[in-house]
Amino acid sequence: MERCPNCRARYDGSDRCRRCGMDLGLLVASERAAEGLLRDAVAALAVDDRVAAEQALRRSLFLKRDRLAESLLASMQHARRPLERFPPEPTAPSSDHDLRPVPIRDPEHGG
Repeated sequence: MERCPNCRARYDGSDRCRRCGMDLGLLVASERAAEGLLRDAVAALAVDDRVAAEQALRRSLFLKRDRLAESLLASMQHARRPLERFPPEPTAPSSDHDLRPVPIRDPEHGG
Protein backbone atom coordinates (compact mmCIF):
# COMPACT_ATOMS: atom_id res chain seq x y z
CA MET A 1 0.00 0.00 0.00
CA GLU A 2 1.37 3.34 -0.96
CA ARG A 3 -1.43 5.58 0.26
CA CYS A 4 -4.27 5.56 2.77
CA PRO A 5 -7.46 4.53 0.97
CA ASN A 6 -9.43 7.03 3.08
CA CYS A 7 -7.46 10.30 2.80
CA ARG A 8 -4.70 9.40 0.30
CA ALA A 9 -1.91 10.29 2.74
CA ARG A 10 1.37 8.48 2.09
CA TYR A 11 1.59 5.20 3.95
CA ASP A 12 4.40 5.29 6.49
CA GLY A 13 4.36 1.64 7.59
CA SER A 14 2.31 2.01 10.77
CA ASP A 15 -1.03 0.38 11.56
CA ARG A 16 -2.83 3.73 11.58
CA CYS A 17 -2.88 6.50 8.99
CA ARG A 18 -0.78 9.43 10.17
CA ARG A 19 -3.33 11.93 8.82
CA CYS A 20 -6.85 10.56 9.38
CA GLY A 21 -6.15 7.82 11.94
CA MET A 22 -7.81 5.03 9.94
CA ASP A 23 -6.84 1.52 11.07
CA LEU A 24 -4.78 0.04 8.22
CA GLY A 25 -3.76 -3.19 9.94
CA LEU A 26 -6.19 -5.49 8.12
CA LEU A 27 -5.44 -3.93 4.75
CA VAL A 28 -1.70 -4.36 5.25
CA ALA A 29 -2.22 -7.95 6.42
CA SER A 30 -4.34 -8.81 3.37
CA GLU A 31 -1.71 -7.31 1.03
CA ARG A 32 1.02 -9.35 2.69
CA ALA A 33 -1.10 -12.50 2.45
CA ALA A 34 -1.71 -11.83 -1.26
CA GLU A 35 2.03 -11.38 -1.84
CA GLY A 36 2.75 -14.62 0.01
CA LEU A 37 0.19 -16.49 -2.09
CA LEU A 38 1.75 -15.07 -5.24
CA ARG A 39 5.16 -16.38 -4.10
CA ASP A 40 3.53 -19.77 -3.41
CA ALA A 41 2.06 -19.79 -6.92
CA VAL A 42 5.43 -19.06 -8.52
CA ALA A 43 7.04 -21.81 -6.44
CA ALA A 44 4.29 -24.24 -7.50
CA LEU A 45 4.85 -23.33 -11.14
CA ALA A 46 8.57 -23.96 -10.71
CA VAL A 47 7.83 -27.60 -9.82
CA ASP A 48 5.04 -27.83 -12.45
CA ASP A 49 2.20 -28.10 -9.91
CA ARG A 50 -0.37 -26.22 -11.98
CA VAL A 51 -3.33 -27.00 -9.72
CA ALA A 52 -1.67 -25.53 -6.64
CA ALA A 53 -0.39 -22.57 -8.66
CA GLU A 54 -3.84 -21.74 -10.00
CA GLN A 55 -5.43 -22.01 -6.55
CA ALA A 56 -2.79 -19.74 -5.04
CA LEU A 57 -3.17 -17.20 -7.85
CA ARG A 58 -6.94 -17.10 -7.48
CA ARG A 59 -6.65 -16.63 -3.71
CA SER A 60 -4.04 -13.93 -4.16
CA LEU A 61 -6.25 -12.07 -6.65
CA PHE A 62 -9.18 -12.36 -4.28
CA LEU A 63 -7.18 -10.38 -1.72
CA LYS A 64 -5.38 -7.94 -4.00
CA ARG A 65 -5.40 -7.15 -7.70
CA ASP A 66 -1.93 -7.66 -9.09
CA ARG A 67 -0.79 -7.51 -12.72
CA LEU A 68 1.70 -10.35 -12.36
CA ALA A 69 -0.89 -12.64 -10.77
CA GLU A 70 -3.43 -11.75 -13.47
CA SER A 71 -0.90 -12.39 -16.24
CA LEU A 72 0.20 -15.73 -14.80
CA LEU A 73 -3.38 -16.91 -14.39
CA ALA A 74 -4.30 -15.80 -17.92
CA SER A 75 -1.30 -17.60 -19.41
CA MET A 76 -2.16 -20.77 -17.50
CA GLN A 77 -5.74 -20.64 -18.78
CA HIS A 78 -4.52 -19.99 -22.32
CA ALA A 79 -2.14 -22.95 -22.15
CA ARG A 80 -4.96 -25.19 -20.95
CA ARG A 81 -7.13 -24.53 -24.04
CA PRO A 82 -6.95 -27.20 -26.72
CA LEU A 83 -4.87 -26.33 -29.72
CA GLU A 84 -6.83 -25.12 -32.70
CA ARG A 85 -6.72 -27.67 -35.44
CA PHE A 86 -5.87 -26.97 -39.02
CA PRO A 87 -8.79 -27.05 -41.46
CA PRO A 88 -9.69 -30.59 -42.44
CA GLU A 89 -7.98 -32.06 -45.45
CA PRO A 90 -10.14 -32.04 -48.59
CA THR A 91 -11.80 -35.35 -49.23
CA ALA A 92 -11.02 -37.41 -52.30
CA PRO A 93 -13.41 -36.93 -55.24
CA SER A 94 -16.26 -39.36 -55.28
CA SER A 95 -16.06 -40.21 -59.00
CA ASP A 96 -13.97 -39.74 -62.12
CA HIS A 97 -16.47 -37.10 -63.20
CA ASP A 98 -15.09 -34.77 -60.55
CA LEU A 99 -11.59 -35.07 -62.01
CA ARG A 100 -12.36 -33.59 -65.45
CA PRO A 101 -10.51 -30.37 -66.20
CA VAL A 102 -12.58 -27.23 -66.15
CA PRO A 103 -12.58 -25.49 -69.56
CA ILE A 104 -11.12 -22.01 -69.58
CA ARG A 105 -12.99 -19.44 -71.58
CA ASP A 106 -10.84 -17.22 -73.69
CA PRO A 107 -12.87 -14.31 -75.14
CA GLU A 108 -10.10 -13.42 -77.63
CA HIS A 109 -10.20 -16.83 -79.34
CA GLY A 110 -13.96 -17.31 -79.35
CA GLY A 111 -14.22 -19.27 -76.17
